[in-house]
Amino acid sequence: NNTPFYADYEVRGEKNDDYLNGVSTLDLLMIQRHILGQELLNSPYKMIAADANNDKSITALDLIELRKLILGIYNELPANNSWRFINADNNLSVNNPWNYNERRSIEDLAADLMDEDFVGVKIGDVNGSVVANANTTSSEVSKADDIVEVSFENSVVNQGDIVDVNLTTKRNDVFGYQFTLNTNGLELVNVECIDSENIAVFEDKITVSYNDTKAIAAGTLMKLVFKAKTEGNVGELLEIGSDLTRAEAYVGNNLEIVSIDLENAVSEDKFDLYQNEPNPFSDFTLIGFELPETASARITLYDVTGRVLTTINGQYSKGFNTVRVNKDDLGVTGMIYYQLQSGEYTAVKHMIVIE
Repeated sequence: NNTPFYADYEVRGEKNDDYLNGVSTLDLLMIQRHILGQELLNSPYKMIAADANNDKSITALDLIELRKLILGIYNELPANNSWRFINADNNLSVNNPWNYNERRSIEDLAADLMDEDFVGVKIGDVNGSVVANANTTSSEVSKADDIVEVSFENSVVNQGDIVDVNLTTKRNDVFGYQFTLNTNGLELVNVECIDSENIAVFEDKITVSYNDTKAIAAGTLMKLVFKAKTEGNVGELLEIGSDLTRAEAYVGNNLEIVSIDLENAVSEDKFDLYQNEPNPFSDFTLIGFELPETASARITLYDVTGRVLTTINGQYSKGFNTVRVNKDDLGVTGMIYYQLQSGEYTAVKHMIVIE
């Protein structure tokens, strides 16, 4: 309002917040397919969105920049804006997407001009999933009835222990995934099976973003080596979430978005008693065991003569459980036996208590 007539003007747009809005590993998959000529981006605006480093080309460098954004290494793109506003009168095509300008010049304004339009391009978002304002919603829809389950072998750890965690899946139709792995109580020492550029390490959290042009073979997704900062079992210390990087996976040739979740890789309906850790011990030890269903169980500890030293009774959940045994509760040293009983199941192992 009240813009003086008969003057010259230049109009442009700017929006540089929420760089991650609309950007995910799914976009990396689509850009990767474009770079390799497998499935070309079909719009000049998608090509502009894919040019993360703003060098008027689409290369692996753009994938690197966007992945750092997804992993939380970047809060913004160093060489680009969050949005670019392209003069809608530019004659762009997939063969010539870079001949654009982001300003409109108005000379000698003499009337109201209501059609000076721009096309907003969210950088990094090639599948159009951005939430541009309060009146729009994301086009990304997860299949609620599908999930990629990531499994690992649970174990008991003590402070200072080194533990290998193999994250695996039985699915063979996964082309990519991303998530935040909460690692409270564990310190990452090494990562195998994927490149270090696919992860970022924060305090008590790891972000992961991985994609491939071929479906990932069923089996190990990655191997993580941790040092335990506390005692416990790994199943209680690891959790997949969306704190920093949203947890989701992309399956099938159509790259459908599905949930991804973490589960202990214990056999279903399994009863097992594990060796206590540490063993031998002089202060306390942890006994791990699995139950095929939620049930009551009793752990009895007795010496080599068969004398009962202590009994632990409780109601335990299906799957992996642990109990703590203190040396002071036993009152002896040397070899002792511990027996797990739950319903019709029984198992016995031995441990050593030292001074």
